[in-house]
Amino acid sequence: MRGTTTTTDMADRDPAWEQAMDWVMREHEQGALDASDQRTLHDWLAAAPAHQKAYQEARRVWLLTGMLPGEGEV
Repeated sequence: MRGTTTTTDMADRDPAWEQAMDWVMREHEQGALDASDQRTLHDWLAAAPAHQKAYQEARRVWLLTGMLPGEGEV
């Protein structure tokens, strides 16, 4: 579809996307980040507006994929 950006396109073009998705997955796997990881994430987000944008998009994708029906539920 013309004018549409997919998450695959984002990962190919934007290295911040992969880092952002790693942070989101780590947050959900651990339940909560420890103080050291929270500081590291904060510093990474503050380093560039592109990091903030990628992180917000990664969180949105995570939320939306969690709403998809599981295998056998369709």
